[in-house]
Amino acid sequence: MKKLMWALLLFAGCHSVAPAGNHVWTLKAPSTVALENKLVFTVETRSPDGAEVRDVGYVWRVDWVGVKGSHHQGHSFITEKITAKGSPGTALLRIMANDPQGNLMDVASAKIEVTAAPQPPAK
Repeated sequence: MKKLMWALLLFAGCHSVAPAGNHVWTLKAPSTVALENKLVFTVETRSPDGAEVRDVGYVWRVDWVGVKGSHHQGHSFITEKITAKGSPGTALLRIMANDPQGNLMDVASAKIEVTAAPQPPAK
């Protein structure tokens, strides 16, 4: 039973990630997002000849100002969302896939300006 629990814990941390060099990666993300609002982005993958390749697995992470992000699983052409955290400033969104040795490497990235959360109207 103990071995099964360890196996499940290890499996839960695994990601299904495509080889980086098999695709052309395009990240579509906004240039700004306000704190406490959703950062919404999409990754597109194409074959070297330009044909769409859907549902390609990748890993993504956002490093916010003052808050290091964690890895999340994504799939191409599927919209991803995360609430903006940290402090105002420049966040870095990274898209990663496997290099030939199976290690994660950046295949696309975007700098996103995080602005202060909008203030509610005065009463």
